[in-house]
Amino acid sequence: MIKAIVVDDEAPARREMKRLLDEHPSVAIVGEARDLRTARGLLLRTRPDVAFLDIRLGKESGFDLLDDVDPETAVVFVTAFDEHAVQAFEASAVDYLVKPVEPRRLAVSIERLEALEAARSAGRSGAARSGEPFTPLRWVFLDTGSESAFVEIATITHVVAEKGGSRIQTSERRSLPSGRSLAEWERRLPADDFLRVHRSAIINLRHVERVEPWSNYAYRVHLKGWDAPVTMSRRYAVDLRDRFG
Repeated sequence: MIKAIVVDDEAPARREMKRLLDEHPSVAIVGEARDLRTARGLLLRTRPDVAFLDIRLGKESGFDLLDDVDPETAVVFVTAFDEHAVQAFEASAVDYLVKPVEPRRLAVSIERLEALEAARSAGRSGAARSGEPFTPLRWVFLDTGSESAFVEIATITHVVAEKGGSRIQTSERRSLPSGRSLAEWERRLPADDFLRVHRSAIINLRHVERVEPWSNYAYRVHLKGWDAPVTMSRRYAVDLRDRFG
């Protein structure tokens, strides 16, 4: 069963989304919210598997909720506007639905969510059977079908989420695809060195060059050897301060 919440500032839109979701037995709606404050409370209380999230919530933006969404909670944006699609997928959204939502299009989203939940369950079972964390001296073998490589854990600078899995970036400026989810990497990479800084990124603290303040209480993390910085969201910045004082 996939636990879902619906976040939309318009009651008719929430009712319509709930009506559409009721057609899918694998989805259970565990709450609804009309604003960010209520949505944050729902996330804490219900810990849903997916949030169906509008972007324009009166004067608020659904993107401002992402820092409060657990990495294990999928996000499907549901909006009347199509111009935010790129930003949505950059934020690792599972899907982007344009209102009025067509039942067939929603069914595609549900299939993606079911496949994601099945993969996570398989990953959790596999981790329980074999899931010793990697150590800094170990190597990991990546086999994506099109490319295979041994990668020394200590050379990984960061891991970023992408459709179908993740991408491993190394100090040799190699960029290698992986079928593992970011959640699995977070469980298995050495916690002394690796830190989740965003719902779509993990960094190796040994490769951090500098950290600079960014907008909305977020930060940008510059990693040695890479031109593009990694965003550290507000939520994870708090975790970092708690960890290192």
